[in-house]
Amino acid sequence: MKSTIELKHVGPRQHVQHLLEELIGRLEDRLRHFRGEALSIHVVFEENGARKLYRTSVTCHIPRRIIAAHEEHRDPGISIRESFAEIERQLEKQLARFRPHALRRRAARSLVAGCLILGIPASPARSAEPSDLSPQAVEALRLIESRDPYQQQLGFLRLEALREPPSTGYIRKYVDDRNPQRRADALRAMAAIAGPAAIPLLLRKLQEERHPRVRRAALLGLEPLQPADPGVFPAFLKALRDRHPTVRMAAVDVVSRIDDPRAREAIFTRQQRERHGDVRRVLALALKRLQPK
Repeated sequence: MKSTIELKHVGPRQHVQHLLEELIGRLEDRLRHFRGEALSIHVVFEENGARKLYRTSVTCHIPRRIIAAHEEHRDPGISIRESFAEIERQLEKQLARFRPHALRRRAARSLVAGCLILGIPASPARSAEPSDLSPQAVEALRLIESRDPYQQQLGFLRLEALREPPSTGYIRKYVDDRNPQRRADALRAMAAIAGPAAIPLLLRKLQEERHPRVRRAALLGLEPLQPADPGVFPAFLKALRDRHPTVRMAAVDVVSRIDDPRAREAIFTRQQRERHGDVRRVLALALKRLQPK
């Protein structure tokens, strides 16, 4: 498997390179599910000094398909993370074609995690202790406690990749952290590790959270879980009317990928009412996807 990283017009590169390598390693774990020799990942990260923007482009070649994601943000970490998150969502959809019952199996594996989320001990005798975690998970928790935001993101990403159900007991406290980025990262990790058991928490945060970054994280965390709970789809439609444009853009992207007449109708309705330029651009792309081929 071939992977390449291009850094353009970037100042200090060590943190950026480290984060990209970590995320590429996580993608490579997913790509092992695909057969074929023509697997590759190409990442371009560039800084626009004049506009103070960071752009991340990720292109992934898999058998008979090319998937890509592009994210632009004033925070380099968010730009990188969200572009890889989009690639992972697309890969998950491709893998679902080969694993039609994967969501049910994941729900079964998440039974212990669900108990932790709800505050129920996994067994009558004991709850999760550090000894319940692998050394890699313990190290990831140490990274989350770091003052460096890049190290914090790496910690959450490593816990997501490890998928150890007892780790949700430790991640749970960060869902209400004072730092909105840590709240967002914690929600994404809870969604990835706990699966359908995390849906009530994610729905509550999507409705009650004040910071748009956290609401967006809850929305994206819910996307792969939507088939497991009929209550998720109405929450997606409501998010199309969120007060912040970044959440509406994410909602447009999520809803436009759902094969349901109500989803298509909601996108067309949003297009007629939307006034924000960035959201309208995302809507234009969504409408192209919805056109009959």
